[in-house]
Amino acid sequence: MVNKWLSKVTIAAGLSLPLLGLTAASVFAEVVKISVINNSGKTMTAVYMSPPDKDTWGENELEAPITDREKADFEWDQADYGGSDAGCIFDVRAEYDDGKWTALGAVDLCKETALNFK
Repeated sequence: MVNKWLSKVTIAAGLSLPLLGLTAASVFAEVVKISVINNSGKTMTAVYMSPPDKDTWGENELEAPITDREKADFEWDQADYGGSDAGCIFDVRAEYDDGKWTALGAVDLCKETALNFK
């Protein structure tokens, strides 16, 4: 009787271990807050982020264009992004109304509070 009970407890514990890993990861995920500042002299029309090991950019993060000397604030849950170092390291690209762009490589968005595009 005790052996059956121990066997059931052992099986239940073994099956629940993967769930503990998922719970632990979500507990440590943070909401990252960053400001994008446009000091380019142009209107910024798009901001894209991509993990450094990817060859494609994500979706445009801007809800509306940012005029010169203005900023936009962003928040996101690290767990929603596939960046290196637990969703912190990204390449960031800003595009402007004249068709030009500026890129910043391997920015640690968990440590930076603002990105200044000139």
